Amino acid sequence: MAYELTEQKKVGLGLIGFGLSFSFLGVILYFDRGLLALGNLFWLIGVGLLLGWQSTWRLFTNVNNLKGTVCFVLGLFLIFVRWPIIGIILETYGCIVLFGGFWSTVKMFLSQIPFVGWMIQYPLMVSNPRQYFPCLLPFAFRTNIQSLGYCLKFIACVPLWFAKFLSNLYEVLVEKDT
Repeated sequence: MAYELTEQKKVGLGLIGFGLSFSFLGVILYFDRGLLALGNLFWLIGVGLLLGWQSTWRLFTNVNNLKGTVCFVLGLFLIFVRWPIIGIILETYGCIVLFGGFWSTVKMFLSQIPFVGWMIQYPLMVSNPRQYFPCLLPFAFRTNIQSLGYCLKFIACVPLWFAKFLSNLYEVLVEKDT
């Protein structure tokens, strides 16, 4: 096995999940400061346990990741001083900058999970969405009629993707029963 999950890493993944859950609840409940702070603490401790404390420290103190680290820490500070909306926006940007190099690895890991893997295979999650959705191209290159036609084609494809997802789910459930 290329990547072994030790007990410490399992606890780290659990804490990251709790952190994301608490942060999501904090946003849903009108940016509740306590839930957001608790979510951030769980998430930071979970990342430390998952990657290791030295690797986490190197990730946050790397010169190339300085912009992401500053945005994340400033967002955390703003949450604590009761500016949660701006703080969560800065934290999100900081996380994207900090962990931008991990997205391909995360996508590969998530594609191994049965339910999530099927959703990643759909064109919404491909590396070049403009290949499948020309309506995402800037409107300046086409007339509005063409853009409207492309967007309507996109909307028409959504039920097909959902039907494909349900058929895959049915096949898995039938395999489990036999």
